[in-house]
Amino acid sequence: MPDEKSARAFTQELVEFIQQASLMDMPGELIAKARLLCMDLLGVAAKGAQEPASRIARQVLLSQGGEPQAVIIGGERRTGALGAALLNGLAGHALDYDDVDQAMYGHPSVPVLPAALAAAELAGAGGAALLEAYVLGVEITSKLAYGMNPAHYSLGWHSTCTMGAIGATAAAAKILGLNDEQLRNALAIGASQASGLQQNFGTMTKPFHAGKAAQNGLLAALLAQGGFTGDKAIFEAPLGFFHLFVAGHMVDAAAILDRLGRPYEIDSPGLLIKKHPSCAFSHPPADAALELAHSPGFELDLIESVTGVIHDMADQILIHQRPRTGLQAKFSLEAVMALALTDGQLSLASFTDQSVLREPVQKLIAITTRQVDRRAGASSGDFGPAEVRVRLKNGETLSARVDKAKGSPTNPMSDGEFRAKYLDCCTGVLSPEQIEKSLALLARLENVRRISELTECYLINQ
Repeated sequence: MPDEKSARAFTQELVEFIQQASLMDMPGELIAKARLLCMDLLGVAAKGAQEPASRIARQVLLSQGGEPQAVIIGGERRTGALGAALLNGLAGHALDYDDVDQAMYGHPSVPVLPAALAAAELAGAGGAALLEAYVLGVEITSKLAYGMNPAHYSLGWHSTCTMGAIGATAAAAKILGLNDEQLRNALAIGASQASGLQQNFGTMTKPFHAGKAAQNGLLAALLAQGGFTGDKAIFEAPLGFFHLFVAGHMVDAAAILDRLGRPYEIDSPGLLIKKHPSCAFSHPPADAALELAHSPGFELDLIESVTGVIHDMADQILIHQRPRTGLQAKFSLEAVMALALTDGQLSLASFTDQSVLREPVQKLIAITTRQVDRRAGASSGDFGPAEVRVRLKNGETLSARVDKAKGSPTNPMSDGEFRAKYLDCCTGVLSPEQIEKSLALLARLENVRRISELTECYLINQ
């Protein structure tokens, strides 16, 4: 339930923040980071659109028809805006390669940007409006966590979908120009659609969460624009969003409101940009295992046993200890370490069913154990720390510890690594000309007059 600090009219203050937020007041460094984050998600979505989950969803939705209102990233055509938001959100999360926010233990861009893109195409809006709405939506998605987590996440909710639905609603509403009353209604509609269960991690339903959050946010804004109503105090009300999603725990509403835009989450502390296409909680042990794989004296055939030391939140999320599929491996401490130690690298190709079922990988998984560090000093800062210990048959033990995974705000990827990731995702999906045009437009996104100039770069077979 909300605590006494939420006696403030939370919903009204949130509406005021959404209405007042302006790209003109956002610092240049923030906008530059936002452009990179948009580039990252669009590249990941282009590749993710080729995944089985995306193909199935695309076939089902397109069979239902729909006006050609918005582009399906990595698809061959446009479809209705609501369908595009769902498909693009799903594709953006299908590889689990999209950005992550530490506070929310989730992915803030993937529910927000697809909703904003579809709304921008509907409204004929440009890049400046998109960036403004995107930054705003990510801000709300991530800042909700400061008053709700860790209780919310520990209960098993997938915050990408629950908090993301609110951020997606705000972003779509901002682009569509909703007034105060419409915005209150939109937030209420978005809140009633929020869901997402962690038990579905490692299945196609996890990326579906992201797609539904994007679609739900856009739908909420469109319904409210048309006069649809909802409760005007949906967050702080006795049976509202806060009460439901913390199940008796306390919500510090002031911790959310007082942080909005002070500074923006994208600017500080920043988001983790994934170096590996797996759950963010697997990245510190992955980096440690890769360090060992390249260390002097390491030989795969000499391994007797492997131990991964992680904190309790990572233990909760990395739920698959003996995975048999690529999707399960993305949420498996044991598989990520085995893949890293076997191949000396982690790539998109690592997380296929065939890769995970290889004999050397399965042999390593079988001799791998996890140790959960529940000491008071253990934390999940930047999703670490984690330690990997490899015991060799000669009795020697090799170990490596990683506190801040590569790609985290305190250990960022270089511009070259950003570009390499984008090219790796887009190559084979888009033509070289489409890739170069998209990069040129993203570099000056705030000056793009109509967002369709950019989205058309992601249609295949052009």
